[in-house]
Amino acid sequence: MRGSLTLLGLALHLSKSKKFVVKSSSKAIPKIGESVYDGKSRVIGLVYDVIGPISSPYILIKPSSKIALDDLRRIKKVYVTSTSKGVGDDVR
Repeated sequence: MRGSLTLLGLALHLSKSKKFVVKSSSKAIPKIGESVYDGKSRVIGLVYDVIGPISSPYILIKPSSKIALDDLRRIKKVYVTSTSKGVGDDVR
């Protein structure tokens, strides 16, 4: 069972390569391959890449084949499970 959902960030746009670009609004940096959810707790895709500065990253999401691109464009906020780690949590 997954944990509660935590805001990952705000949706910006769909790239030419059909990746959903999200501006992170928290210190939680998701793992590559982690599921991403909409406000109704539906899986909308998987984390494909994290780019940009650590202090203000952008998250690229590979959309699920089960969601129409037009529906994806309507999403404003995206979420991950609360088990995601913050910046530097893996540093020893």
